Amino acid sequence: MKMKSYLLRIRPYIFMLFIAIICLVSVHAQDDPVINYLKQAGDYTDLYNGKMEAVYNITQYKSFPYYVSSDYTDATIVYRNNPYPNQRVRLDLYKEQLILLPAEKQFGIIAGFENVEKVYMYNKIIVKLIPPKGSGLKQGYYIQLFDKGKIKLYCKEYFIFEQKIENREMIYRFERNVRHYLSYNDRYYQVKNKGSFSKIFPQFKKQINKFAKDNKLDTKQNLDESLTALAGYCEELITSTKTQ
Repeated sequence: MKMKSYLLRIRPYIFMLFIAIICLVSVHAQDDPVINYLKQAGDYTDLYNGKMEAVYNITQYKSFPYYVSSDYTDATIVYRNNPYPNQRVRLDLYKEQLILLPAEKQFGIIAGFENVEKVYMYNKIIVKLIPPKGSGLKQGYYIQLFDKGKIKLYCKEYFIFEQKIENREMIYRFERNVRHYLSYNDRYYQVKNKGSFSKIFPQFKKQINKFAKDNKLDTKQNLDESLTALAGYCEELITSTKTQ
């Protein structure tokens, strides 16, 4: 009976000691550099778990379908909701492939398209876009120029493959094309100038024309900037109209 009474008295202290040991082990595991390294290595292993890139033959191709340059550049990738800064990447817009260059490696790895969300490179935001069926747009990587409220503006670079015989030699090249798309009310519209915006928002035609004139928008010389300014202005018009 004395032993049973003694055990009952010390039971709370045993429970508290047990909880303290669990907390100590948990904190130690969080601070353990080996465990942290293995966790981080596991994340990056998943990032670099794609197929090896099939490179273009530089002796056959006269141009390449990479965004800005075929050289690798610094970038931050948002992959499965996790940001991965200080990555070396290049973007193939013909195959719609984001290519990663692992540290101390000479070959590129294709990042899984389904897991990539955004890429920050060349001071631009590249987003993975999967347009709805019937939109006329293909899924791929788009440059996000504007994203606020109900309006979004994207720039899409397309590369068309060509092959020609020059001086009795077969030549391969890619022709670059650029299109801009405005997303509004779950629909996508190709936009080229202020007239395109006036067709989408006919109720604001006069305001759009005046805005373009007052701000000297030039879609021939500064296409991205002009279309972005028009998208921002139309967003303001929509917002102000609804608040009145």
